[in-house]
Amino acid sequence: MDIRPLDREEYAGYSFHVEYTTAWYYDVDIRENGFLLERRPFPAPERRSFSDTLFSEWLEDPVAFGAFEGKTLLGFIEGSPEAWHNVFRISNIYLSEACRGRGIGSALMTRMLAWARERTACRGVVLETQTCNDPAIRFYRKRGFHLSRIDVREYANDDAARKEVRIDLFLPLERT
Repeated sequence: MDIRPLDREEYAGYSFHVEYTTAWYYDVDIRENGFLLERRPFPAPERRSFSDTLFSEWLEDPVAFGAFEGKTLLGFIEGSPEAWHNVFRISNIYLSEACRGRGIGSALMTRMLAWARERTACRGVVLETQTCNDPAIRFYRKRGFHLSRIDVREYANDDAARKEVRIDLFLPLERT
């Protein structure tokens, strides 16, 4: 496997569809004096999905890396600095289901974090996921990311009822 930069002109608009199965979610209980976030099982595993594209116009100065076996793209990670609050946002990380669990996601994350540390002055790395995406949350937490934001109406007014609340996770960028 080889990890290399993805050419912005070649991959701009590259569309992909993410699917995952989750057996757990983080229930967001909105209380008068705060929130309670509790990991709970779904009655049965659920299949969730979404679609996105690479190098979207809203990104300030995006960079992406792909994991390749020969000419075959196995997965990728994309990120961009956000000057307004001095963080580096990982906007996408994708692996086909067949490639998951092989260390490719870890290798992509390691490469992107090293790039952000070496090439930016950002104070940390932020990424978004949903409270129902337990596999992603476990992946990010193993790499040191911690909860930094909860948005109970990012996608729709019934996010909490659908168990799909936006959370941002944050990792401080320590310089060596």
